[in-house]
Amino acid sequence: MTGVSWFNGNNDNDGNGGKSFSIKEAAQALYPPKQGLIKASTQQGRFSTLLLEHGEEHIQDWAVIVYSSPISSSANPVFSNVSSPRHKKPPETTWAQGNSLQSSSTAAANNSNKKSKSKSKRKKYDKDSYPTVHMTKIEGRLHLCSKSIVLEPNDISRPIVRIPFSKMDEPPKEFPSSNLTTTTGDFDPMCIEFASTKHTICKANNCIGASEGVGCSTNFKVTFLHSSPTSCVKLCQQLFQIMQFYKPGHGTSPELEELLKPMLDRPFDPTNLYDVRERPLTSNLRCSIFTPLQQQRGCLVMTQERIYFQFAQGVLEGDSRAISWHPADIQAYARRYHGLKDSAVEIFWKDQTSTLLALERTHEREQVVRLLPNNVPCHTDREFLLQASQDWQKKIITNYDYLLLVNSAAGRSFQDLSRYPVFPWVIADYTSAKLDLTKESTFRDMTKPVGALNQERLNYFQQRYESMRDMEDPFLYGTHYSAAGYVLYYLVRSMPEQMLCLQNGKFDAPDRMFHSIDHCYRCVLSNHADVKELIPEFYNPNNDYDFLINARGLQLGATQTGDRVNDVSLPPWARSPRHFLKMNSKALESEICTQMLPRWIDLVFGSKSRGEAAKEAHNLFHTSSYMGPSDLASLATPEERFQAELQATEFGIVPDQLFIGPHPLRHETVDDSFVKPDIGRASFSGTEEGKGEGAWELLETPSTNFMDQPEQDQQPEFLNPIPTNSSESDFGSEGLNRHHPFNDLYGGTGPNPQKSRKNDHPGIPLSGTGDLSEKSDRTGTGFGGIPPALSNASSFSAGPLSPTATDHANARASASTEWDIKFIEKSRIHADTVSGCSVISGTPPNNQSILATTSLDGGLKIHNVSLAAKEAEESAKQQGITSTLSRFSYITMSRAAGSSSSQPKLSEFRSHTSRDALACLALISDGHGGKIAFAGGHDDVVFAYGITSGCAVASVYSHRDAVTGLDVMDRPYFVPESKLWRDQSTHIMVSGSWDATVKVWSVIVSNGETVSIDREPLAELFDADSPIVCVSSACVPNEESVVIGAGCADGSFCVWKIHGDGVKVVIHKEQAKRGSGPCSVLKWSTMSGKLHLFTGLSTGKVASFTLKDGSMKKISAASVGVAVQCLAYSENILLVGCSDGGLRLIPTREGAQFTTDLSLWPSVNNKSAPGLSCLSMSFVGNPTDGSGKCVCCTGAEDGSVALFELKRAHR
Repeated sequence: MTGVSWFNGNNDNDGNGGKSFSIKEAAQALYPPKQGLIKASTQQGRFSTLLLEHGEEHIQDWAVIVYSSPISSSANPVFSNVSSPRHKKPPETTWAQGNSLQSSSTAAANNSNKKSKSKSKRKKYDKDSYPTVHMTKIEGRLHLCSKSIVLEPNDISRPIVRIPFSKMDEPPKEFPSSNLTTTTGDFDPMCIEFASTKHTICKANNCIGASEGVGCSTNFKVTFLHSSPTSCVKLCQQLFQIMQFYKPGHGTSPELEELLKPMLDRPFDPTNLYDVRERPLTSNLRCSIFTPLQQQRGCLVMTQERIYFQFAQGVLEGDSRAISWHPADIQAYARRYHGLKDSAVEIFWKDQTSTLLALERTHEREQVVRLLPNNVPCHTDREFLLQASQDWQKKIITNYDYLLLVNSAAGRSFQDLSRYPVFPWVIADYTSAKLDLTKESTFRDMTKPVGALNQERLNYFQQRYESMRDMEDPFLYGTHYSAAGYVLYYLVRSMPEQMLCLQNGKFDAPDRMFHSIDHCYRCVLSNHADVKELIPEFYNPNNDYDFLINARGLQLGATQTGDRVNDVSLPPWARSPRHFLKMNSKALESEICTQMLPRWIDLVFGSKSRGEAAKEAHNLFHTSSYMGPSDLASLATPEERFQAELQATEFGIVPDQLFIGPHPLRHETVDDSFVKPDIGRASFSGTEEGKGEGAWELLETPSTNFMDQPEQDQQPEFLNPIPTNSSESDFGSEGLNRHHPFNDLYGGTGPNPQKSRKNDHPGIPLSGTGDLSEKSDRTGTGFGGIPPALSNASSFSAGPLSPTATDHANARASASTEWDIKFIEKSRIHADTVSGCSVISGTPPNNQSILATTSLDGGLKIHNVSLAAKEAEESAKQQGITSTLSRFSYITMSRAAGSSSSQPKLSEFRSHTSRDALACLALISDGHGGKIAFAGGHDDVVFAYGITSGCAVASVYSHRDAVTGLDVMDRPYFVPESKLWRDQSTHIMVSGSWDATVKVWSVIVSNGETVSIDREPLAELFDADSPIVCVSSACVPNEESVVIGAGCADGSFCVWKIHGDGVKVVIHKEQAKRGSGPCSVLKWSTMSGKLHLFTGLSTGKVASFTLKDGSMKKISAASVGVAVQCLAYSENILLVGCSDGGLRLIPTREGAQFTTDLSLWPSVNNKSAPGLSCLSMSFVGNPTDGSGKCVCCTGAEDGSVALFELKRAHR
């Protein structure tokens, strides 16, 4: 593992956004996958979620031994019409293994009395014909699903058995139970028993075919091999109860979601990391991997080195396996839909496979996209589509490649059958013995949609349309040209399990199956319910013809004419399936087709795909096919949204519109105006997450009356998020916040909405190195474009960024306190992530400060910081435009470093190297001019390092795992001796660890950097539920007690109060919330004699609490849009460092209330800026009268540190 993150991009990016790929290579990544499938699940064996009903979830599985036996119908109260079978005698069952629920004498009597009656029954359900009714000691696995129990024998010759809960009168129970009248008493207690009236079987001998129903009432007994059945029985009872009230067509019930919550919210297991030094850049994002008709749920975590997906493997504690990918293997990516939600991304790999990741929210998808490498193309970016169109016109790529790229740009994917790529019918002659591709009559008229190819049928559609004019939304075609059913109609031979899943375990009627090319095309021309187009497999240059032959030997039945459905019947001109595909490909690439292809693109992806133009072109479909995220958001109830999504995805969805003007012919040369401006879908407007939601969101705004209330009556009163104009998104139609500070303060027009995140602005490099060019032919057009008015500016003040109307933003900007920013220096001083930094400001006359840093490379370094007043003034003049681009992007700082004064401001003074990574740092003074750095690391040790003496002065073996949090408190004046504050102790040290404990230590620091740490801790705190990632502590004013806060890996945090007499009390425990990720940082601060706590989560949430009357009360919360990794507070200023390399400023009022003026400095928004991993700040001078300045230091994941000053300026 190297010290440079792969998110830093490459240094060879050129003016075209670092395009190191070819359009041809990007198209080849889209070629149809072999067999149409990519396995995503970790399930082994024959079981697959394709065997389940639509929407059914896999819950848990166990290793078992199965027995079954038929139930006599005459003595079967369980399956009679009696409504309450619990009061009846148990059914008579003869177990196949020889044991009986009745005594042998009773069984013999019954057999004697009913011999004649049961003879036919035994014959009907004999062991040979119905082996699943007579199973004896069959080893396998029991799969508990949300609607059924599935038994999968290890012996592949035996069929898989599915028993729906709907066919049971009572849930499974442990066996034997107290209500069974048995005298044997020798049954294995690790068993469950259940009975069903019917079960289905499939995949005997591992052969794919239609499932069969067995209508015999059967009793099943299941012995668990390695675990107790109690948990299984409890889950079955819950699922059985849920199914009693389940209403088909209403989606997943809330009760089932609650049951699945432990599985879906399971935190990422750090043992899955390839390297212990990896740090998550995202929280645990709920995510699903989609393949055709399959969904594998889990969580997604991205580190600086890899992308991890941890499978949700069951509601019970168990396996937390994960798969991972290396970013170097990514060839391209594309934004995708998940149903009607715009929240998925498909990543294409260099091995010609792809992974479709569906997240829950759009902003989560965008967070993932921002962390992908710079040098890979995005198929849904406008620039990429323009480049593809130009390459097609230059004949660099084929028609086939171009159609694949256009489909991908429009949101179509081979992993989503409801949005499968659509290709046109090209050939119209399927009867001739020889195909003549020079005749126009050989080709279908591609200027018309399929529904308009037959004039007689079109007349019928038009008459029906006229009869529906009184309806709200009349339409021409009630079916679509592409839907999941149509795709599987063509691919039934290569994807039979998907077809069986779609058809509830059955193949379609043989006469309706795809068995003849000529018959299929004739239906497309004449059938009123058939207007389907083709799929890419018909033109695949690789000639993969498995979808045309029955290589699996599927039993597809016979037509009414007696013809057995086997291989697809080909036209006379096709000698073989391979030749058929070859001729199709030639037809697609022919000159005649090339001339017509742009007109077909207009119908499917262009100006004639919607609205009045579609009506005039006879291309109007049912309204459900035009639904999108905004339509989904407008529906009031979950049931309505579920039904809308189900109807749209099963009926068919019109691709995204890519072109607003006629698509140019191949020989035409036109500008780019024919491409729709906003095809990239990078903005969040019009989604279910609300319109106008920007990167900043004040979650809880204190009431304006709160500040006016007397202190004793103050209670936090929270309002709704900051209101926005519903008609104008913050990102607006142009995909970027129109209230960008450049626009608000300088009247600029804002960034060009058509520039992708790989901006081709020549003055802005796309990696973490290089200079910002001041010679640009386009200003204000790229992300972070520099307005001409600032070309000679000497300083810039960042105004507040607020998601409100423009006039409100300007008014607030003019009235708010602003900040002058002065960069001092940036230097990469470590080889790995900087885990801690602390700066102690110097005093006149030499103005020297001390900077201490620790890193995961095991280094502790001390630097002198020197900046004289004259040098500072000169540096400010030289920086010029640099400060205008600060959100403290490291790109900006790279340029500033080259333009600052020649004298370095950082000079290394001391260094110490540890064999293991150092994860935390605390810096104190000995009171006599000496300074001591405390550091903790992965070797479980905390050591103290004397900065003046240059050596380790003390150490303590503190925890059983890595030390991840450290803080040191000075002893307050006049605090008497107690169990907490011992006689000679001068400090208290608090440490936190991955072992989920927090420990408190007594420390003595004396003159000469002499340090003594007690071998035994004062207190040990065990109340955390997961590994500790950060700690902070503070002395309670006017008391002998201290408070300690600890943030945990699951997003929770705990607050303890330790009294002088040693009593420990948990005064607050914030529980982990779904998908919250780690509580990355928390900090105590004292304001006006009161203690306040600030917390930051990897979800981007920041909150403030106050200690009042012995408990914690929440004051404010805000979201900064990206993962929070560090924060610092001083003098009513809260600085927040984030995973995107940005620094946010949150002003606070008295009482730690966040103001609405959340400030974000403008930036090039380049994702290659390394994430900020630590932050330190302190004020020099008087911060209230304008003479003070704030000295800040940030440490980053690439091992660099940056120093800068903030100065308050009232304008």
